[in-house]
Amino acid sequence: MVLEYLGIGLSLGVTAGISPGPLMALMISETMKGGSMGGIKVAVAPLITDVPLILVITFVLRYIRNMHSLLGIISLVGSFLLLYFGYRDLQTGKISLQTGDVRSNSFRKGILTNLLNPHPYVFWLFIGVPFMMKGSTAERVLFVLSFLSGIVGSKIGVTLIVEKSKSFIETKYYHRIIQSLGVVLVFLGLILLKDAIGYLLK
Repeated sequence: MVLEYLGIGLSLGVTAGISPGPLMALMISETMKGGSMGGIKVAVAPLITDVPLILVITFVLRYIRNMHSLLGIISLVGSFLLLYFGYRDLQTGKISLQTGDVRSNSFRKGILTNLLNPHPYVFWLFIGVPFMMKGSTAERVLFVLSFLSGIVGSKIGVTLIVEKSKSFIETKYYHRIIQSLGVVLVFLGLILLKDAIGYLLK
């Protein structure tokens, strides 16, 4: 079970880390303008923004953990989201990010961008926390740590690659990676669907 939480957390983190979005665009802009250090400052933003969000959602759901119907509905929504994200990644075409004119204060802008981005809120409410709820305290901590390691590590990896090859994001290789991770998301969506059915049948 421990390896399951490690694998799922890492897979979700890496997928979130390399997917196009506001934080990715900001990270690439900072890298192109000021080198890898600017991009890395943006990449670590989830360490600051996600942990309080996880704690709040987990605290609220702790008091309804016996309400299996509600957890089943939340998990069901989460499974559909994962299946949709996986399908979207599988159908993705050429990727082109419009980075805009991003200036200094990389770390602060990374935090602000992630706080205003709805994706972390949707992810932790409907996907991340439902996965965590069925595990022990140690397994929950491992899931969070593996997710954060995956998302931050993969973003730092992309930052270093972009510094060496600024057109990497628009190559077919990045496109293939996104599609491959789409398959992973579909698989995880089916796992969460199974959990949802289990909750609803209790």
